[in-house]
Amino acid sequence: MKKRMHLIKALALTLMVAMPVTIPAVVYAEETHLVPVDAPKTLYVNKEEISVYDEPDTNSQVQQKLRGATDVSLEGTNEDGTWDYVNYRNEAGGTSKGWVEDKDMVDYYPQSLCPHQFGEYTVTQQPTCTDPGYETAYCTLCGIMDEREIAPLGHTFGDWAVTKEATCVDQGERTRTCTVCGAAETETFLADHTFGDWTVTKEATCTEAGERTRKCTVCGTEDKQAIDKIPHDFENKILVEPTDHSAGKRTQVCKKCGYTTEEQSFDPDGTLRVGAKGNDVYAVQQMLVEMGYLNAGGADGIFGGGTEKAVKQFQQAQGLTPDGVVWPQTRKLLNHDFGPWKTVKEMTRAEAGERVRTCKDCGFEQHEAIEPGVTYERGARGEEIRCLQQIIKQVGFDAGSFDGIYGEMLDKAMADFAEKEGIEVESGKIRPVDVDALVNAWFKVIGPEELKGEGVEGGPVNLALTVTANEKADDSDITTYNWSVTNLGTEKAIFTGILLAFGDELEERPEVMVMVLDGEELAPNAGNSVSGKFFADSGWGTGALNFAALGATEADGGKWLSNTVVFENLTSPGEKTIEPVSDYLDVNNLPDGIYPVSFNPEDVVGSASGIYMNGVHVYTEDWYDLVDVNHLAEGDTIVMGGNAVPVLSIERGDVIKINDGQDAESFNLVTEENSNGFIVRGLDDMSSYTERGVTSLQVSDSAVYTDSSNPEGDPVTADAAGIVEAIRKADDGFFTQFDTTIRVEAGKVVEINRTYRP
Repeated sequence: MKKRMHLIKALALTLMVAMPVTIPAVVYAEETHLVPVDAPKTLYVNKEEISVYDEPDTNSQVQQKLRGATDVSLEGTNEDGTWDYVNYRNEAGGTSKGWVEDKDMVDYYPQSLCPHQFGEYTVTQQPTCTDPGYETAYCTLCGIMDEREIAPLGHTFGDWAVTKEATCVDQGERTRTCTVCGAAETETFLADHTFGDWTVTKEATCTEAGERTRKCTVCGTEDKQAIDKIPHDFENKILVEPTDHSAGKRTQVCKKCGYTTEEQSFDPDGTLRVGAKGNDVYAVQQMLVEMGYLNAGGADGIFGGGTEKAVKQFQQAQGLTPDGVVWPQTRKLLNHDFGPWKTVKEMTRAEAGERVRTCKDCGFEQHEAIEPGVTYERGARGEEIRCLQQIIKQVGFDAGSFDGIYGEMLDKAMADFAEKEGIEVESGKIRPVDVDALVNAWFKVIGPEELKGEGVEGGPVNLALTVTANEKADDSDITTYNWSVTNLGTEKAIFTGILLAFGDELEERPEVMVMVLDGEELAPNAGNSVSGKFFADSGWGTGALNFAALGATEADGGKWLSNTVVFENLTSPGEKTIEPVSDYLDVNNLPDGIYPVSFNPEDVVGSASGIYMNGVHVYTEDWYDLVDVNHLAEGDTIVMGGNAVPVLSIERGDVIKINDGQDAESFNLVTEENSNGFIVRGLDDMSSYTERGVTSLQVSDSAVYTDSSNPEGDPVTADAAGIVEAIRKADDGFFTQFDTTIRVEAGKVVEINRTYRP
């Protein structure tokens, strides 16, 4: 049995010797080699690594470790055939002999067990238009050849050549030839019908489709086509007229056929319902907030369930039907007679400003943000973002693909740009001031040949810009401008934005501000236009305001400016009045916190249902906006504690001294670290307060009263049971906002504190 096995192996070995085979690092056969001494063969290591021993014993010394597929010559075996005495090449380049366990070697590599790894295929027969080709490759492990077919190329026909003309009746013939092998292909064909003009055979109406026909002038074949029904010509028919507090009913009637739609209800003009959005909704919400029907956070310009509930409560109080719909009747009762806008926070290129107007009748204040331009938050999408990506790429920073999405790469590019320019940017945010810096840096790298100057009539790009001043706040230089840009040129243009420069022509490339950023395509020859509005502040610079639009030719990217629209720079008024920042506070629903208060001791009463403080006047400490104080000048007025105080002198330092040494009231304005505003400190260290309203409050059962207003006596303390008596026994009986505070939690008073004030 052993001899038969080795005869088979010997035959396999003879085949292998004849083949140009590269033996791999790992051999995959699993047989054990047993061979007589008189049959020397070349063997191959059948393991990744084996050891060669001095004796046929794993306890003897290891001469060398052989790697898989190493070939050795068999010199003999031990008696039981489990060890082979082999000759192999040693590490020094000579040969050595030693013993190897037979199970670690095999004398041939069976192709049937090979996981073939074919190399590159070589074309042995090229394919033709009709016949396949062939390519071969050899296994790098066992040497077997693989052959695969290459599909025929197919004919590459030229154009058809008509050999016999056709009509729509008689077949023609045409031929085409393969440009590779010359094979010809012939087919017959019919020509298309030659139809005359359409003739309407049945007019379409709004109830029935029409029909039209035409005939072939060669063979007379008739072609028919349906004509769609024409739309109804509707007019409204009022069934029930709307009133100022109810919807009407109407239907639509076709003037041609009399078709009538189902009845529909419709509101009178100006009506607002749930689902409405916009400035009108916001104005109504602010009125409801001022009247106490809606929380300040509910004024968001969206008519939802909270607004509907507030409207119902207002209607109920006014004796109207509480249906939650802002009818003209309801809106009339809500309307205010507003005075002019006044700026309470100046706008900068980095931050929005704020303005307010006041109702002449009730004092309600309507606030509005004044945006210096668009601030883009991370995640924003649009053509403006694509425009930014393209500009920053030209400045030399990689913001990724121009996909119009503000992501991580654009954020990093802006940070790298800011570091190079020595400016500060906010991560995750691109402000108008950042866009200004980027566009100005871009102008520096635009070659003179790219900036074409102002467009001219008949030129590739001719941007026509119109800008009109719409509104100017009373005591600021901030103005609302309406704008529109149209391309009167002969080529499509990409509208980049509107630029503002002070005092110089924009063609001179001064430092500019970007009032509008866009990436809109403008068709040529007034094909389309873009428009909008922006705010500009003449206080940003000196001289006239010069606005111009910037665009680029789609074909070559050349930059073009529009006509320049100029506005004279008006100086700001020399006198202004600043008032404390007015945050809305509902004194009848006080949030948790500490509040300065004043009250009469006699109004603190106890009853079976608990202790109550009636007639409590609630105040907040006067707080002034940082920008207002920084722009405060002599001749201005500051409202302090409800009183208008003229500013006769200002001395700026660690504290701002107002009217120091003057006949008018003197005080200091101080700010705390990381604060964005100022508070008042009188010369006796007293603060200034503004009353926010009068309310009644319940005192908690766990409340504590502390009175340390007498500097010569010990503090007085009392728990809830003794609060009423302790307050009424107070030394002077005065509890004012200057020395008294209360702490409110969950709508109840939990602490009453009275401190010493000189």
